[in-house]
Amino acid sequence: MYKNFAILGPESNIAAEGGECAAEQDLFWEYHDFIFADQATVRSALNEEGLIALAADIGLDVDAFGECLYSKRYASTVQQQAMSVQSLGVRGTPGFVINGVYISGAQPFEVFQQVIEEQLVALGASDGNPSFGGQPIGPSPPGQ
Repeated sequence: MYKNFAILGPESNIAAEGGECAAEQDLFWEYHDFIFADQATVRSALNEEGLIALAADIGLDVDAFGECLYSKRYASTVQQQAMSVQSLGVRGTPGFVINGVYISGAQPFEVFQQVIEEQLVALGASDGNPSFGGQPIGPSPPGQ
């Protein structure tokens, strides 16, 4: 699950609200990835006008996106998500919570793998494979 944690000021909040508006058009991840890539290279302004211009580049319905953004429809959602994330102990990005275990920062795959395997064991999947009611979760192995 992805939650907004806009910590860099008003432009971060507006960009996060834009993500929720993009989600209305099923383009959240395209918007997310485009905004982050833009900030790493071009660093466009993350105000309403700048975000609407970027929205056109990823195929969003600009009128619907702009109406959503200007209406502040998701301002309280973004604020509530930030408070929820902070209550988990997250103070920076990226941050990850896996079954209540907080992982701070960009970590190698092995860190995630270890936490996931530990949590699977804690949930009763002693072999590291998740199950529910004794039945495996996920696809069956080939031939079964």
